[in-house]
Amino acid sequence: MDVREFEPEDAEKLSQLIVRNLRQVLIEDYSAEAIEALAPFFTPEKLIESSKQQFTLVGVLGNDLVGTAALDGDRVRTVFVEATRHRSGIGSQLMAALEAYARQHRVRRLYLMSGISACGFYEKLGYKIVKRFERDLNGVPIPVIQMEKVLVRD
Repeated sequence: MDVREFEPEDAEKLSQLIVRNLRQVLIEDYSAEAIEALAPFFTPEKLIESSKQQFTLVGVLGNDLVGTAALDGDRVRTVFVEATRHRSGIGSQLMAALEAYARQHRVRRLYLMSGISACGFYEKLGYKIVKRFERDLNGVPIPVIQMEKVLVRD
C-alpha cells in the first residue's frame, strides 16, 4: 500500500469510503440517528476544507483509496479504513505515518477521540484511555473514548 498526502481529487472517493464505513461498521456501536448526524461532516467539500487545516493522509492500493488518517496539531482525526480491509494493517500503517510526521514536527503527545469499536485498535498501538463521555451532536448523544499516546518522554 502507498501512503500519501490527500489531494482534492481524492475527496469524492474518500467521502464515500467514510460514509460507507459509518453505516456499515459504526452502526454496530451507535444508533442510526447518530450515524446520520455524523455523515454530513464528511462531504467531499468538508474533506477538502479540513485538509487545508490539517495533515491528511490516504492509503492507496492500486487505484483504490482504502483508508485515511489526519493530524490537526496534536489531535488525530478522521481515521477510517475500508470495511472489507479491516485487520489488514492499513490502519496501523496510516497511524505509523501520522506518528512519524508528528515526531518530525516535535509533537510530544497525541490525542484522539475513539469510537467504541476502534478503542482496541488504538490500545494495540499504545494509546491509553483518558476518559469516556458522551458528546452531544445536534441533540444526538454519541459515546466517545478520549485516548492519548506519549511520543516523546520528558
